[in-house]
Amino acid sequence: MALLFTVDTVEDLSPHMRRFTFSGDAVGQYIATGQFPNIKIFLPHPDGTYDVPELDDPTSRVETVLRSRPELHARVRTYTVRRHSAENNTLSIDFVLHGDEGIASAWAERAKPGTTLGIAGGGGRHIGHGDHYLIAGDETGLPGIGDILDNLPADATGTAYIEIADDSGRFELTKPGGVDVVWLSREGAPGGTTTLLIDAVKAHELKPNTFAWVSAESAQVIAIRKDLRARGVDRKSMLVIGYWRRGLSENGYAKSANHDRDLKEYDDHEHDHDHGVGAAMREGAANLATRLRRRRRARDPKHHPTAD
Repeated sequence: MALLFTVDTVEDLSPHMRRFTFSGDAVGQYIATGQFPNIKIFLPHPDGTYDVPELDDPTSRVETVLRSRPELHARVRTYTVRRHSAENNTLSIDFVLHGDEGIASAWAERAKPGTTLGIAGGGGRHIGHGDHYLIAGDETGLPGIGDILDNLPADATGTAYIEIADDSGRFELTKPGGVDVVWLSREGAPGGTTTLLIDAVKAHELKPNTFAWVSAESAQVIAIRKDLRARGVDRKSMLVIGYWRRGLSENGYAKSANHDRDLKEYDDHEHDHDHGVGAAMREGAANLATRLRRRRRARDPKHHPTAD
């Protein structure tokens, strides 16, 4: 099944990054499922419709099994939950702005308070534990980096390297005092066309028991993984995932290379499934539906166990 989020507030963190905070009962339902750090958003058509009964008509009692409708998968994208509050039923997602180059950015360019967004599930891997942290990413990885910095132990040490289009992309990040943030400006060069991030990681002095988290363009993460492995970082002490590849949509990248994942790298949950977009959407949607059914049962003691 799917949920329908409604935009409450919009905040421009920089000319290139926009934060949307959603509120309402649907947000509270999602938060209660505990599906973090990632969230699968389901984007509407330009006219605001979804081709899903319960999203197009909030009074509908239909529960669409999204994973059974592959024609909908092209409108699913993966984002990081930047912040959330169970007490206030609010949840924030940061979007990189790049015009109408993609359907997610096009939505973000036009969305305002009251605009809706479909939710198809969530989940993903959290950063592992280390005595020192090496964090690296471009704009697409910046929301994930912000979430990590928010939640690292207060005494954590390390460095976060963040590649941005230009210096206007900088904004304040909450972080432990022992973690340095280094901004790497491409000075207007297109994303994925420089070696700034690769060079920064190669020059970084690795300390014992370092955990490395990297998310950026495909060629960058492949090169960084190769460097880290050559310098002795164990697969279980890194989580390196490509967020995008030049010339491909997210779905195309997932189908062709599964986001350049190494499934032997750190994983914070046991599983026997792959992580492609279709598989992740099926898993996330199934988990969301299961957890929402459990919540309904908990609220209604008369609920018959076979009613679903």
